[in-house]
Order: sequence, then C-alpha cells, then structure tokens
Amino acid sequence: MIGPGTFLGRFVRLVSRVRVDGADNLKVLDQPGPALIVVNHTTVVDVIVVIGTLHNLGFTADGPCAGECKHRRHIRPIGTADIWDFPIARQVCSGSGIIPVDQFDGRAAYRTALTALKNGECVLIYPEGDVKINEEASPRPWRPGAAGLAKSSLVTVIPIAHHDSRKLGSGTVQASILKAFLGVFRQPRIRLHIGAPVTSQNLVGLSLREANDYLEQIFVATWREASSGTSST
Repeated sequence: MIGPGTFLGRFVRLVSRVRVDGADNLKVLDQPGPALIVVNHTTVVDVIVVIGTLHNLGFTADGPCAGECKHRRHIRPIGTADIWDFPIARQVCSGSGIIPVDQFDGRAAYRTALTALKNGECVLIYPEGDVKINEEASPRPWRPGAAGLAKSSLVTVIPIAHHDSRKLGSGTVQASILKAFLGVFRQPRIRLHIGAPVTSQNLVGLSLREANDYLEQIFVATWREASSGTSST
C-alpha cells in the first residue's frame, strides 16, 4: 500500500495544475532542528493540493515513521481524526506519522505535535482549524494552537498559502471529494506560495498573543502573494 504522500502526489498531478512560487524557501528543512509549516484552509480537498505538491517537491508524509520522522523531509500533518473512519484512508495513512486531531478536543493532538517538534521533527498545521468558509477568502483568525507550538518549541515557521483550491472541490466533504475526482476532466489552475521562513529568534521575547499576531500578519501577507499570483521571493 502506498503512503499518503505518494498517493496525493500522483493525484494532484492528475486532477489539477499547481503553480508553485517560493520553493527555495523549503531549503531550510534540510537544516537540523524542528520546523512548523502553517497552511490556510479553504476546503477539505486543499489537503490534496498541499500534501501532494509538497511530496512532488521532495517532502513527504509517507511512512514508516518509526525513527525516520526526524528527517525533516518527512512531514507530519495534523489531520482530522475522521480520516480513520474510512478504511482506504486508514490503510493509506497507517504508520505515516499523521497526527489525528479530535475536532472537539485538540489537546491530545497538541501534545503529540509538541513532542514531535521537541524531537526535531517537521509538523504541518492548519492554524485556522476548520473549513467553515464558503469563498476563496483571506485567512481567518488563528486558533491558539499554532502560535503555542511555535513559542513552546522555538521552531522555524514556514508559511504556505494556496489560492483557487476551491476550484478543485468545495461544499460538503462528500461533494468536495467527488468534485476533486472529476478534476481530471477540468484540471483547475491553483497557486501555491511558500513564504520566507520565520526563525525562532523572531519569536523570542514575544508573548503568546504577540507571537500569534506576528505570525498571522506574515501568514496573511503570504496569502496575498498567492492570491495576486506574484512573488517577492
């Protein structure tokens, strides 16, 4: 059984055309130490765009994760625990290191992610938390988890923003996935912008609220570059 990175990497090429800007900013992941990737969330199928494209750039969510997750080209996404309700998804994700999060109580996922970061691993998080959105809009206010992880473990933070992912699929989970499969006939154009890394030194001396606001501002600026189709990096 292939892993989630390989599966989504193949799938995203089949159903969409993703333009990537700022890929050189991922070179920081070849350096030692923990990293936190933060991504905007506009539809359940933007996971296909982000994880699949990162895999095609050489950064995978495939397993096995035992003893290998410390290699920072192995990414541990935080994903809804509902994934494991689907037998095929459960098989694909098994052993990959994906961190399941309960939508009603994220404390266990937070602890797992924090431990992973303190072990020098690379974690991917959607700081907005959910996809309660019905348009291709600017990022919503962050929940406290991402900034808390960044402050507690003093990591390098890499902002990634995508635009037009809703063209691949939107609406309910079932409708979004169906539209994504039909993307093979449409291959919508999607933009993915990888922003400049934020080093841990930028967060030293900031309160949790200040760190959250600081990272949010950078995140929104990254999204604006994705939405405008321009790149300054």
